[in-house]
Amino acid sequence: MRFAPGVYTTKPFVHDYWEEVFLVSGDLIVGNDEQGRGGEKFQGYTYAVRPPGAYHGPFKSEGGCLLLETHFYEEA
Repeated sequence: MRFAPGVYTTKPFVHDYWEEVFLVSGDLIVGNDEQGRGGEKFQGYTYAVRPPGAYHGPFKSEGGCLLLETHFYEEA
């Protein structure tokens, strides 16, 4: 997934699957408000994993970024 420079989301996300995210390049800010302010900034080569039901985001990128995402369901 790519974020263009200055793009931001306004609401947290939640889903019913596991998600692994690797920030390949650029910057990603996690936890901004609805106007795109605040949050914690991460740089390229950052990894995150989120279990089903975990609220995460909103997201913003000041300079743009490239993310590699993997989504999967746990085997029963």
